[in-house]
Amino acid sequence: MMKFKRTLTLSIALLLPAIIFAQQPIQVGNITGHSYSMESNGINIHYEIFGKGTPLLVLHGNGGSAKSVYRLLEDLTQEFQVIAMDARCHGQSSCPDKDLDYMDMADDVNNLIEHLDIDDLRIWGHSDGGIIGLILGYKYPDRINSMLISGANIRPDTTALKPEIVGFIQKYPEIADPLLRKQFKLMSDQPNIPIEDIQKIKPPVIVMAGDRDAIKIEHTLEIFNAIPRANLCILPGTSHFLSDPDPLVFWIKSLKDEFKSPSTVQIATMMAGQLFSNDN
Repeated sequence: MMKFKRTLTLSIALLLPAIIFAQQPIQVGNITGHSYSMESNGINIHYEIFGKGTPLLVLHGNGGSAKSVYRLLEDLTQEFQVIAMDARCHGQSSCPDKDLDYMDMADDVNNLIEHLDIDDLRIWGHSDGGIIGLILGYKYPDRINSMLISGANIRPDTTALKPEIVGFIQKYPEIADPLLRKQFKLMSDQPNIPIEDIQKIKPPVIVMAGDRDAIKIEHTLEIFNAIPRANLCILPGTSHFLSDPDPLVFWIKSLKDEFKSPSTVQIATMMAGQLFSNDN
């Protein structure tokens, strides 16, 4: 009996550091949050939660991490519970030996959503995070209320990206750092999402890009036109990196509003019916 007690005590002592590590407090300015981890298909996924309110899941871009949202936390936590995760092979999440794949990364996100048991979720996904958000929109839409998708593409070639960007990305074999090389290879080879899948996206989406984005405006329009319920936002004087936080915060907060899709054609048709009535 004493041996069992000693074994049990030792087992608890060994487990405690892992439990504490998984729930470490984080201080970002005046905002306090906590970090956690979970397993997704053999990958350890790191995520962080800040504030209370409407759940907002933030999906970072290639080479980023949960820290990418830190600059917006003071504003966003006024209305949202901000959930920020590190994608596989990014930040503190683990990295498999195989190549990265956006479909696997979307599965990781869905596993996190189910792990947290969140419904009525808002999502802001930027760049790679935007690509993952688009996949979630047609593959796992049931728990999503609405999304802001910024700087996303559905093809990796010059029909979607500016040629200079494609040329830069395709030099990934020359990158010495193996992790960075893996991240760039992802952008070089993917995504390859059929437009027919984008047409299946169920939640309403704000499709955003900068007028000086890495993504061609024509491609952003292609995505916007394909999504059944979408609004378009082109930010003036703005690059892919969305350096001005004010319009970004405004449109993220607008995800709490009811989706509106006014039709100029419909309104004009009604006006025409009144102006050109055949009734005497």
